Amino acid sequence: MKRRVTLPAMPPALKLPILLSVEQVAAVIRRHPEVVRRQARDGRLPGEKIGRVWFFRPERLAEAGFGQFLAQMAGEPSAEPPAEPSPTPLVRALGEAGLQALQHLDRDAIFLVVGKCLAEAGLSTFFFVLTDGKGLTCAFRHIAQAGSGFEEVAGQPAVGTFLPFDRAPILHRVCTTRRPYYIGDRDELVGRMAVAIPKLAANARDVGELLKMNTMIAAPLVVRDQAIGAITVVGPGLGEGDLPPVMAFANQTAAAIETARLLEDSRQTEEAMVLTLAGAVELREALQSRGYQHAELAERFAEHLGFDAARRRRVRYAALLQDLGKLNLPDNILKKRGRLDPEERALMMTHPVVAADLLGRFTPLADLAPLVRSHHEWFNGEGYPDGLRGATIPIETRIVSVVNAFFNVTFELPVKTAQTVAEGLQELTRFAGINLDPELTDAFVRMCHDAESKRTPWFQALLQALLSSRPATPPSGPRDILSVADSRELRIIYRIARETTAVLDLDTLLTDIVTIIREVMGYKMVSVLLPANQATELRVGAHSGYTLDITGLTMPIAQGINGWVYTHGVA
Repeated sequence: MKRRVTLPAMPPALKLPILLSVEQVAAVIRRHPEVVRRQARDGRLPGEKIGRVWFFRPERLAEAGFGQFLAQMAGEPSAEPPAEPSPTPLVRALGEAGLQALQHLDRDAIFLVVGKCLAEAGLSTFFFVLTDGKGLTCAFRHIAQAGSGFEEVAGQPAVGTFLPFDRAPILHRVCTTRRPYYIGDRDELVGRMAVAIPKLAANARDVGELLKMNTMIAAPLVVRDQAIGAITVVGPGLGEGDLPPVMAFANQTAAAIETARLLEDSRQTEEAMVLTLAGAVELREALQSRGYQHAELAERFAEHLGFDAARRRRVRYAALLQDLGKLNLPDNILKKRGRLDPEERALMMTHPVVAADLLGRFTPLADLAPLVRSHHEWFNGEGYPDGLRGATIPIETRIVSVVNAFFNVTFELPVKTAQTVAEGLQELTRFAGINLDPELTDAFVRMCHDAESKRTPWFQALLQALLSSRPATPPSGPRDILSVADSRELRIIYRIARETTAVLDLDTLLTDIVTIIREVMGYKMVSVLLPANQATELRVGAHSGYTLDITGLTMPIAQGINGWVYTHGVA
């Protein structure tokens, strides 16, 4: 016989509390479960730890501002997460603002894109940065109504206004607890604004009308568990249910701001390294460098060409460091009056390679090495040390070459007149296609003519500096512009020097040498003649460009021009 046992209904007071798991909470608030656990440990989510597992009461989550859990307070939690509601305009605006913020690497640019995105949802945005731990300073503001004349109504600019914590307790609470705060009372908002900014008290209600200050959410900007500032979003229609998305957006924005800060620190470190090296060049009295003037004009030219900030910095750094390798040269070469002899010219030629090798040892500056190495390359391929041609020369270097040539035909002249710049620009066009990029040369000339016609301040300052300057190099001293013959000779010496350190076999070395000479000089055929076993003969030790293999071929010393040159020791 089977008996049915019916248990009495449990009184409401004795019902077990509804507990939600980490996964259920994560599904509702759209966070990774590990983020939910971390926020519970940090106290930002009200949870209860039973053993080693976190659980959450929906009523406490609702009290903390998570309105999504209000429906679950009346019954058992669903095993399945609730259907995702369609995003509100605010959520869409916050999502777009967060994505835009992560795509920018400058703090002010981040503030601007965030302000524009939230303005599309009818919200005004104010960013504050922590100041000495005693208060907050407004770093940026964006009013939803464009052209509303906020400063005129407020009677003072918002940016730069300091709010001490004792007059802004809500912002103080937001930064200390690292949790967002909501105010939905218009009169309370106006009153708190008047207290926080006494100069604004008389116009507080007008400012409130302008901002449509019906509701406000303030959220902390948190980096590594420390508040670095706060963001306040003001406008109509905000609710307590908007606290979680605003807080999530604030976290995303804080991460973008911290990334921008770290990048700026890296840039400043890089800048300090470049300026230190450039300063060492300036201190070398024998160099008498104009590196800073070259760098300023080169960066301006790059801006004229439409380069972004990062590429403009590369151009400026290349101009500043182009003479770095000359620190390795002795004063007797740098100060010598008159033409350098072949050995001195060969040593002078090493300075781009020395500078590139030095820069390559420092990771932050390694990408500048190819720019500095190639600053004596010519557009027609006749430069050194590698004989690069045309577009194979980095464009940053080609820009610096145009600027260098401009200084050579203007500032380096012993006598300057009002026509020096015009004559120098005309002379620049003669070098186009030889050692200068013709397109960049034309662009530089047009830039200068346009600046002259408009009497732009930078061009007027350039003219004044020109007329009061002295040549940086002594008369008849060594110049960086070498003849084509010099360039070819030095490239041959440089390449042969590299081969002698890498090749141990004599026959291979000789073959490499004749090949280098033929390639650099453009000869059709080159051969090396050595003394044969018999004292009266010469033999071909190596050759390049011949259709037949003539290695080992002998000829009498007493016959032909080769024998005469060998006998007399002159060419």
